[in-house]
Amino acid sequence: MSAADLLTPDVKKDLVQFAQDLIRIQSLSGQEGEVIRVIEKKMIALGYDEVVIDSMGNLLGRIGDGDKTLLFDSHVDTVDVRDEDEWEYPPFSGAIVDGRLHGRGSVDMKSAAAASIYAG
Repeated sequence: MSAADLLTPDVKKDLVQFAQDLIRIQSLSGQEGEVIRVIEKKMIALGYDEVVIDSMGNLLGRIGDGDKTLLFDSHVDTVDVRDEDEWEYPPFSGAIVDGRLHGRGSVDMKSAAAASIYAG
């Protein structure tokens, strides 16, 4: 059994939708403010005990206050799209085709960031 098998269908659907939402937001390096605010809202909705955006624009979330700390580290900035006409699917569509999520940042690393936020 994989960790994905432990998720309810509703949570799986929400997680995929969240990853799509992140991909639909253009977030070039140094211009991540909008995507950070979307993630902040999601962390609050998921019940994180503390959610803080620091002076550098980094988003920190905390759950619990145990003796041990587990850190999930992600980035949500992407490189610019210079060749949009060469993309099979629009780079900010978040399209799902044949069970695969497409778009700028889908592999590196908005999908993983979404999963980490839900795993928190």
